[in-house]
Amino acid sequence: MNSDVAAQKALDRLAKDGFEKLTDTEKALASIWTFEAEVSNRGFVRYFSSSAGDMAFFVPTALNAVGATSTARIAASANEVFGAGGPPKDRKERRLLVRSFGEETKRTLTALESRLYDSQEDVDQFLELFLDRKQ
Repeated sequence: MNSDVAAQKALDRLAKDGFEKLTDTEKALASIWTFEAEVSNRGFVRYFSSSAGDMAFFVPTALNAVGATSTARIAASANEVFGAGGPPKDRKERRLLVRSFGEETKRTLTALESRLYDSQEDVDQFLELFLDRKQ
């Protein structure tokens, strides 16, 4: 199964059953897919403010699990702007914190976006290999 189809199935299950009821593979697929889509199209500030950001706490773990370690470090660095506990799972709480970001934090996130865009790491390829190992 290709990673796009698998990710869509995981996202459908996420919408129906919630994150905690997903398998580890589904958690990885859903969190990575939304991370890639949202940050690439809207940036970290909007990602963290959206429902996609509900899984931000898990993204570094998921990326490491599939082997995308460079992208995992970028995601972890972005999560660190929230402090040692990372981004809250609660969207309202996370949005309040995002609204309070100062210019330095926004510059940090913009720099991390640039690192992500410039990265040569092919996360989709890692996802495909990950799924092949799981079958």
